[in-house]
Amino acid sequence: MSPARLAAPSHLLGRASRPLLLALAALTACSAPPLPEATTDIVTASTEPDWSVFTLGPSDVVSVRVVGREEYADLAAGLRVSPHGNLAIPRIAPVPVTGLSVEEAESAIEEALRAVLKRPEVSVSLVELASRRFHALGMVGQPGPSVFDRPVTALEALAMVGGAAPGARRDRAMLIRRQGREDLEIIEFNAETPDPGGLVQLMPDDILFLPRRGVTRFQEGVEPYLRTIGLSTGQLATFVLAIDRLGTAN
Repeated sequence: MSPARLAAPSHLLGRASRPLLLALAALTACSAPPLPEATTDIVTASTEPDWSVFTLGPSDVVSVRVVGREEYADLAAGLRVSPHGNLAIPRIAPVPVTGLSVEEAESAIEEALRAVLKRPEVSVSLVELASRRFHALGMVGQPGPSVFDRPVTALEALAMVGGAAPGARRDRAMLIRRQGREDLEIIEFNAETPDPGGLVQLMPDDILFLPRRGVTRFQEGVEPYLRTIGLSTGQLATFVLAIDRLGTAN
């Protein structure tokens, strides 16, 4: 029986729903399969390196050079993308660059500069890619957000955050990937005896999670962090149910 659409955790439901939740929890504890389940049929896990996801976004820093124009020389030292995803170029309106490659950003800036310059020639180079990050939770050496600027695997991501902490269930590591506003894709991998799942490429905004050995219920202290990284109520409920189900397989 899949828990994906059955119920949310008790702290997300009203009082009237709690008896039903308790009954569901008892049923789940008795019949839970050994692995948590995703809430979507979408499968994006891939072991092929993909550079296309490393586009520009808020907080990235780029160097912008406008050939032959000294009034723009300061931009070469570095220009940070605003929280709204724009670059502030003097004399023109902010240029949206979120989701663009460096080459596409060059074209966008050139097009915008045509309002004030004749045949502008622009070159853009990446200084710092800060917008592409993943979140490490649970029993890892360094919990929290981490930036990555190249294709890395799930196992490499775990190494980047200090590896598994003492007491971690290394054999039940997982990547949790948001799909739309409500669904989650769950990618299991074994960090103790590496398997193909550990070679799946990490994607921006993935959640890397290692549960604690011997703990059968989700730690509520993690929930405030999950809310700050943009999980919807439905995704948060699914995540908590997945971890709780994982605990029954200890």
